[in-house]
Amino acid sequence: MTPIRFATLAGVTALLITRPVGSAEPAVTLTIDVAHPGHAVSSVLHGVFFEAINYGADGGLYAELVQNRSFEHAEHLYAWGTVNRGGDGDVTIETAGPLNAKNPHYARLTVRDPGRGFGLGNYGFGGIAVKSGENYLFSVRARTDAAYQGALIAVLEDESGRPLGECRLAGLGSAWAQLDGTIKCGATATSARLVVLATAAGRVDLDVVSLFPEHTFKNRRNGVRADLAQMLADLHPAFMRFPGGCIVEGRDLPNRYQWKDTIGDIAGRSENWNRWQDAVRGTAPQYYQTYGLGFFEFFQLCEDLGAEPLPILNCGMACQYQSKQLVPLDQLDPYVQDALDLIEFANGPAASGWGAQRAAMGHPEPFHLKYLGVGNEQWGEDYFARYKIFQAAIKAKHPDMQLVTPAGPGVDDGFWKLAWDKFRSGTPADIVDEHYYRPPQWFLENATRYDAQDRAGPKVFAGEFAAHDRDRRNTLRAALAEAAFMTGLVRNSDLVAMSSYAPLFAKAGAWQWAPDLIWFDNTRVYGTPSYYVQQLFSRNRGDVVLPVDLAGAEVPATPAGRVGLGTLQTAAEFKDVRVTRGGQTLLSSDFANGAPEWSGAGHRWTVRDGAYQQTDPGTPASVFAGDASWSDYTLSLKARKLGGAEGFWIIVRQNGPENYIVWNLGGMRNTSHILQFHLGQQDQFISQVPGRIDAGRWYDVKIELKGAKLDCYLDGKLVQSAKVSPLQVQCLYASAVRDEKAGEIILKVIN
Repeated sequence: MTPIRFATLAGVTALLITRPVGSAEPAVTLTIDVAHPGHAVSSVLHGVFFEAINYGADGGLYAELVQNRSFEHAEHLYAWGTVNRGGDGDVTIETAGPLNAKNPHYARLTVRDPGRGFGLGNYGFGGIAVKSGENYLFSVRARTDAAYQGALIAVLEDESGRPLGECRLAGLGSAWAQLDGTIKCGATATSARLVVLATAAGRVDLDVVSLFPEHTFKNRRNGVRADLAQMLADLHPAFMRFPGGCIVEGRDLPNRYQWKDTIGDIAGRSENWNRWQDAVRGTAPQYYQTYGLGFFEFFQLCEDLGAEPLPILNCGMACQYQSKQLVPLDQLDPYVQDALDLIEFANGPAASGWGAQRAAMGHPEPFHLKYLGVGNEQWGEDYFARYKIFQAAIKAKHPDMQLVTPAGPGVDDGFWKLAWDKFRSGTPADIVDEHYYRPPQWFLENATRYDAQDRAGPKVFAGEFAAHDRDRRNTLRAALAEAAFMTGLVRNSDLVAMSSYAPLFAKAGAWQWAPDLIWFDNTRVYGTPSYYVQQLFSRNRGDVVLPVDLAGAEVPATPAGRVGLGTLQTAAEFKDVRVTRGGQTLLSSDFANGAPEWSGAGHRWTVRDGAYQQTDPGTPASVFAGDASWSDYTLSLKARKLGGAEGFWIIVRQNGPENYIVWNLGGMRNTSHILQFHLGQQDQFISQVPGRIDAGRWYDVKIELKGAKLDCYLDGKLVQSAKVSPLQVQCLYASAVRDEKAGEIILKVIN
């Protein structure tokens, strides 16, 4: 008899599948076909996706404690302050005779009277956290004029100014030189600062002022924060995708991530502003990348984690949501060469050009790179024209390199369909990257997404996914929905080669995106429920997928839901709203006595002259009425656009705050009528026809629902029809795999 091991959360050691007491529903029967040969689980099915978002790199995983160490922020003394202890002097930012041209700014201390010390203090990333008894490695690049005959002192001070430890650095001269020292910390503080003091009159120039904990992950110099990296190690990730994400694209092409700027001496790595800086929630508006955590460090971290590296490179396209800059096809060669050079840097012998640079950084052995991404989440014909050039050049020299190709920013939309049409009609692809940021309901409904997909095409990478619950919070409901979805990834792991939650890290008080897998501050780290779902699957991957049958798990799905009215970039009013079914009137709103039956969040709706108005074109707004159990009904109303760029929304089958079908009249800047399925952030277009809505005139609108079918009428004319069947949801989801070495079957069940 083969033993069964339950892969469980929170130490649960027993499994009971039952219905609530008194329920008339039958029990669910779970059957595993243990004799089935099954198919192999992808060896890289579960991994992690890293991006420098939410202070995930500088101020986060990268262990550097000094912010703006090279004075290259837009505000050059950002995170710095002058420290004057009874002396006299000036602090200026200079560029003449810099340490290097890539980071030309440095701080100059012009000291007339040092007093008890004159210099600069750095406050880190919202304070510097230090521990009693720990060593901290200080370094600085410095030079002086002939008049300066003193030393430099580096001091750690707590919030009150009390010294916690210091080191003294001598041997300054007229040429730039690196000075190193160790500070032993005598007490614990969560918001300390680093102070660098001149001790004599004269001039001192400072650059690349750095402070690292001696204890980093694997105790590496220029390393990563031990507790955050340990959270990654505890996931047992099979791969690590880096460095993004949208930073690969950049807001514009000069802002794109360029891997060659991220290797070699940290002083020579060109600092770059982070394209996420405009969206920071918190008190840290200047968000930069020192590139101290660069491609060498990423490869090294992958090696330390036992994870395959998956770098993503720019393909000659900036962010298509922002600048939309494109490199002309006849000027793409340097971008392609960057990809070829990266492969040599990772895999080439130490005697090769780029392999020698890797060896000079302390790693003569290759990193054995097998996967490479061409572009982040680009889409459209512009992308595929560039992808083909990359694909041909890379495969000509490295035919075994597995290329990851994006299918656009979402799934099931026009960009995604174009991408898969390309792949199925001859565009070569190894692994296709799909992204899903949807509500929990979508993940439950899509657990069977890949069951019937053609195995003859490329493999799939579920490259960025997360269940976005209400208010974008990390919740247990979201984590369970992700787990349900992941049973489908496991079941179809002959097709789905890779998967990773996104984003990975977020810093409390300084973040741009939620939800996230791991939250942290300067002293603590917290794994969300989604983190433990990822850990459960990754650490219990198994070797062979076995068929599982869940009899009685299906939840009946009915095409039903409430009705709604909405606006987007427009102002509009509605009247004479009626919902009927057969000879029964379910809803009748003439707004003579207000709108008590209508409700919604974040809207500005008023009743005036017998109409329900939303008069602010800058405020997207929706209101709803009725019962979620309504089905097979007819919605009729009158609607009038008052102003703005678009028309108005008519909503049916609303059975959740982010789950409904919209007839978007006058959408796409008032060029189209669009029937779309709204589920969370990403809408799925069902059908689209040309059309516009004129301001100032009343329109008669009617939508008839018959089962899953919708017929949409405007002024008595049938404009659009569609059949939108509700997807199947289960009360239980499960997957089973066989661990060949242990001789066990691992069963995961999500309730």
